[in-house]
Amino acid sequence: MPLTRRRFGLGFGAFLVSGGTLRQSHAHDGRQEVMVRIDNSTFEPLVVEIFAGDSVTWENNDPAPHTATAPDGSWDTGPLERGARGRIIFTEPGEYPYVSTFRSHMKATILVRNRDDG
Repeated sequence: MPLTRRRFGLGFGAFLVSGGTLRQSHAHDGRQEVMVRIDNSTFEPLVVEIFAGDSVTWENNDPAPHTATAPDGSWDTGPLERGARGRIIFTEPGEYPYVSTFRSHMKATILVRNRDDG
């Protein structure tokens, strides 16, 4: 069946709608580095799911500095100026909430699973 403008538009529209609602990254096979973007004083995605041994990299696209910091201070990217990146490797399963110390309303979570649980 040929691709018409209408079919393309319907498919592309569905793609855009579903892409705009995805708020979570999921665990996978093999080691992975997941990217969290900081835009408009928001972490995106808000929830990241990874396996133990994987890493998360935060990239600050805001003009203001931000951090990704555990509430108890057990891990911290340090201050990230615009364009800077910070990376943390998560080795233990668990739930890791975090905030930006510059903007305490910015909150998100890393969910770390055992590899044999997946």
